Amino acid sequence: MAAPAVAGAPPDAGTSSSGLKWGLRAFIWLLPFHVLGVAALVGLFDLPIPIVRLVAAWKESLVAALVVVALWRAARGRFDVRPVVGTDLAVAALPLVALAYLAGAAPWFDAGLPAGLQVLGWRDAVYFTLLYAVGRTTPDVADDRRALRAMFVVGVITCLVAVLERLLVSPQTLVVLGAARYFQEFLNLAPTTRLNEFGLPDNYWTAVGDHVVRRAGSTYLSSQGFAVPFLLVLPAATLWLFAGERRRSIPTAAGYALLWTGLLLTVARMTIVVCVLQVLLLAAVRRRWDVAIGSALLSLVGATVALLVVPGLATFAWDTLTWQTGSSVAHLSDWSEGIESLIDHPLGIGLGAGGLTAVRFGLQPTAADSQFFKYSVEMGIPGLVLYAAMLLAIAAAGLKLARRGAGPERDYGAFVAVAILGLALNGVTTLPLTTNFFAYVLFWLAGVVVTRAARAA
Repeated sequence: MAAPAVAGAPPDAGTSSSGLKWGLRAFIWLLPFHVLGVAALVGLFDLPIPIVRLVAAWKESLVAALVVVALWRAARGRFDVRPVVGTDLAVAALPLVALAYLAGAAPWFDAGLPAGLQVLGWRDAVYFTLLYAVGRTTPDVADDRRALRAMFVVGVITCLVAVLERLLVSPQTLVVLGAARYFQEFLNLAPTTRLNEFGLPDNYWTAVGDHVVRRAGSTYLSSQGFAVPFLLVLPAATLWLFAGERRRSIPTAAGYALLWTGLLLTVARMTIVVCVLQVLLLAAVRRRWDVAIGSALLSLVGATVALLVVPGLATFAWDTLTWQTGSSVAHLSDWSEGIESLIDHPLGIGLGAGGLTAVRFGLQPTAADSQFFKYSVEMGIPGLVLYAAMLLAIAAAGLKLARRGAGPERDYGAFVAVAILGLALNGVTTLPLTTNFFAYVLFWLAGVVVTRAARAA
């Protein structure tokens, strides 16, 4: 059934955006393998770093091209995004304020931040939000569940790679594939690789009791980079399973189980807890109480068995709950730095000063463990408030569409709502928006959901 037309829109508005949907498919299918491809160019093929940087910029170039085409189509009347809603203002405000900070950093702060760092900081902080505008002009993405299915399939593929990695791929092999050179030379993140002999990211390993456990990184070559996309992949897979009885086949169920296996191999505690919460919320919203109760019981039984069988896991769990692990101590220290920075610099220090962006330029990072403090460190109270307002506005649009929409668009509304929840919760202890797959796909679909929610209203 065709969606109702937006007031004031031409008759074909909303149906002429199909030509841009290939961009979303490109991001879903290519971004999960981007890091692996770039590492291979650096390590296996030994291409010069400047040439690899040009190749790696395909994603930013594609974003710019898609935005230009979307604006051109809107200007020619091929698609009318009216009415302008509050969410549009909330999303647009953050990149505009960041642009003002980029232009006025030298006279305002005089923090001595290199110009290149500030440009890279702007890209890391807000560039992905431009895809929201493209999503606003492609509402027909929500006419079917193909994007959800694609995320499910891509997640299964990367999890299969993760399982094979744990079984067959040694750290030495990762070095041969170019992983060490990618992080040390291409990203200039050598300080994050100094605690191991291989030159790989230190978060590849974690201590569980008296044992050092290697975590899976899959095609992302980083355990944290591999874990964050599950905030999209698992909700998408869950909604795909809920869509109809015909989809609950044995291969589909096996793929869904493989997703959870891959997530557990990351040993990313916060992400695992958030993904469980996302699935339970989706089951409750869809009134699938059997799934909700069954998932809760299965999680409880699985956790109990693991605590009894895995050596040191009980101690690891207790130290995590009581904030005695090394990462917990690091988080507390990081939050303390973020609060001090917000008090001392209520207008921020400047773009690029937060997170790992500063490390790439040889500077000491401030608030490298929190998405919220990254914005407050760089843009002060205005950045923190605008970031929170953006999340709330997008989540509200998702909830509205989940309640008032029909068919697949309801699933997209619920998907965006729980994905924003995952971003907010996971963003307390990490930087989810630095993972391109997560940021690009989420903000594109957020634009889609806002347009459909405006129509549904």
